[in-house]
Amino acid sequence: MVTANELVELRMIAQGFVTAPFETPAAAATHLSASQGQHLGGVIASLALRTTSGARTDVVSAFARGEIVRGYPMRGTVFAVAADDLAWQVALTGQRQLASAKRRRIEHGLDELVPRAAEIARATIAAADEEAISRSVLGEAWEAAGIPTDAGRLYHLVFTLMARGDVAYGPLQGSEHLLVDAHEWLPAGSTLGARFNGDERAALEHWLRAYLTGHGPATLRDFAWWTKLPLGRIRAAAGEATAGLEAYGELEGETLWGRAGLREEREQIGAEALAVGRLLPPFDELVLGYPDRHYIVPAEHHARLVPGNNGVFRPSAIRRGAILGTWSAKPRAAGPEFLLEPFAGSVSKAAQAEFVRAFASYPHPEKDAAGE
Repeated sequence: MVTANELVELRMIAQGFVTAPFETPAAAATHLSASQGQHLGGVIASLALRTTSGARTDVVSAFARGEIVRGYPMRGTVFAVAADDLAWQVALTGQRQLASAKRRRIEHGLDELVPRAAEIARATIAAADEEAISRSVLGEAWEAAGIPTDAGRLYHLVFTLMARGDVAYGPLQGSEHLLVDAHEWLPAGSTLGARFNGDERAALEHWLRAYLTGHGPATLRDFAWWTKLPLGRIRAAAGEATAGLEAYGELEGETLWGRAGLREEREQIGAEALAVGRLLPPFDELVLGYPDRHYIVPAEHHARLVPGNNGVFRPSAIRRGAILGTWSAKPRAAGPEFLLEPFAGSVSKAAQAEFVRAFASYPHPEKDAAGE
């Protein structure tokens, strides 16, 4: 059986968080398959920390070039994904997302307005100079056409069009993510038909394998929780998806699958290098990519990581395979000041020094944007 510490360290290696092995943000995004993107500054930092440059500007440029996008590939939550992956992922999950939100659309009086809203969105984007617009501009276009956007309707319409595969978040304008026409912005060969000849089973096998490779050791139940796709369909696809992967023990009766050779990589990196204190952005996949968070943060401290259990995950400090506290950056004229809030009241001087060094190299955004 894998220990909690070993499981976390193997996942850190698998996700590219330890050695930052990816040359480009797009490669990091492809490897992770999807990175929770509710906090724009957080997901930019998450991808940057997994690249060799570690630069936030490289991630922003990748969004501008259309290599990475944000959308709703699963479970009604915004994620950053490689542009090559969004269309086929939405094809697998979109109808389930739309069905689960149907009651809300009806309550908002939007259900019958969605096709018209999609037409207006695509036309407004096409007419823009850069073929990218802000949500406020789109909201004005909808209001002018008699489609209401008050009382949460703007958010719900944008989500609905993303779950349909009509729009996505493309380039950034300052701290705001602009909307693009997904049919035009995403690569032509990225649809379910083009990538997998319309074969949903083949696409699911690919996605499951990508998750187990980029997040594993993880279980089939972890993937089902992550995507909200039916576990029965996932089990049926598991034979092909796990071929060549390695079993790393069990978690609650389920096999932990991961990339072969992770234990050997762990030995090569060494215990001391793995134990060094590091800083995680808010909503990082190392925390949000699995349902079993007690393996990385003690249950008694989980409420400190997610105050009020409101779904907002704070930036965290990890050392020796466990989250020791949360952190923040206090603005000041000379530059941001590092503030650590340890769960246990204090950390050792060695740990504090490691976190300070991590803060100095962290890809700080000039202005974070919290969104969906």
